Amino acid sequence: MANNASDFNLQRINTKELSDNLRATVDFGGNVVIIGRRGSGKTQISKDIIKSTACKEVYLNLSVLERPDLAGYPNFFAAQQGKGFIDFLLPAFYQSLMEGDQPVVALLDEVDKAESSLWAPLLEFTQFHTINGRELPNLRAIIMTGNLQSEGGQRPSLPLLDRAEKYLVEASHIHWLDWASKTGQIHPSVTAYIADHPEDLFGDVDPGDVYADPSPRGWHNASKILNFGEDKRWPHRILTNKVSGCIGKKTGIKYSAYFDHYQVLLPIIEKIMKGDEIQGFKNLEQSKQMVACMIVCARLSRVLDELKPNQKEKPGVARTIANFLKTVDPEMALIAVRSQIGLERVVNSGLDEEPEWDVILRDIARRVNGG
Repeated sequence: MANNASDFNLQRINTKELSDNLRATVDFGGNVVIIGRRGSGKTQISKDIIKSTACKEVYLNLSVLERPDLAGYPNFFAAQQGKGFIDFLLPAFYQSLMEGDQPVVALLDEVDKAESSLWAPLLEFTQFHTINGRELPNLRAIIMTGNLQSEGGQRPSLPLLDRAEKYLVEASHIHWLDWASKTGQIHPSVTAYIADHPEDLFGDVDPGDVYADPSPRGWHNASKILNFGEDKRWPHRILTNKVSGCIGKKTGIKYSAYFDHYQVLLPIIEKIMKGDEIQGFKNLEQSKQMVACMIVCARLSRVLDELKPNQKEKPGVARTIANFLKTVDPEMALIAVRSQIGLERVVNSGLDEEPEWDVILRDIARRVNGG
């Protein structure tokens, strides 16, 4: 069964590496199978790469095809005319593979859900670039995409996999946020939430019996609704209910609390991160101050996670946040540090060796203990 540690003996790549690899595969004229979690962008990235080349895309959803849809239909009419032989009538998509001179990339989606009757024609299609012996001279490269078995798919035929490069693509929240900033399609509250809670970009690898959990596609759909709903001035409750409908109740509840505060808090948090005036923070009610402290510490934890091993010099934002935490209620600061940074990360990153943090950690402990 799939789990967080399993890579199925596949080479792991992130979405940025996927783009680079696909471009090279098209240039080389090879075959590639991309396996990854639903909504991770496999198909869209493939389409974007094909569009960036001089090739034409032929898209086939293998999950809705039967063997004749790929291998062709027997031409019984020809036999009735006395020829004595039956050939095959091919579907219309083969025309661009056989006529003209524009190179074609075949994008075969949902390979994990293809009927087993398709494996045989796919073997010929991928290895020889023919179908029933008929040449496909314009077929330049083949990209196949599929999901994990835990998400309802099946492992494609091993002989078919042998005919292609195979990768396990993993969507990084960093690359997803880069994509979000470029497209402008993701609601600002969602980008802010994922920046602070990257673990919620996806749900569990094995969803068990749940009907809904987060995925990049789910967040994208939620953003479309939020953008539309805000323009139409939908009530707050409708907006948060619909987000939960896209990503599931559990993460939806967490996001709802964030959505309640994000418009008020984020400008203040940006100032805190820059070390600017924090009067706006002091004017907040206590519950919002707590959320702001947790967001600030969550952001610092991401910065610490990206430090290189044995990197002694800590980023300036670490000192900025330490100076900020000195000004807030010590118990609030302690909760934020414990829940969002954690003792293990503090020690592993060497944060406790920084003078500003040594002082604040001691001060927090002393003041909370009544010393």
